[in-house]
Amino acid sequence: MAQDDEAARKSRAEKIREQISSLKNPDEVGDDKAPRSPEDPNKSQGGKSPRDFIHERMRDLDEADRDN
Repeated sequence: MAQDDEAARKSRAEKIREQISSLKNPDEVGDDKAPRSPEDPNKSQGGKSPRDFIHERMRDLDEADRDN
């Protein structure tokens, strides 16, 4: 029983090491299991930084409230 637990712990530790490695170096891992991030996260917001996008959206909402 102790060997089964040890084998399970070693297996789990190896999987965790692989996950850490893939997160640290996503370009070096050819594994399809690793989550992929968008190539350019700012493209979905029109090339703006997240902060600029939020400020612009808040201004738009304020203007819409004033018009009503």
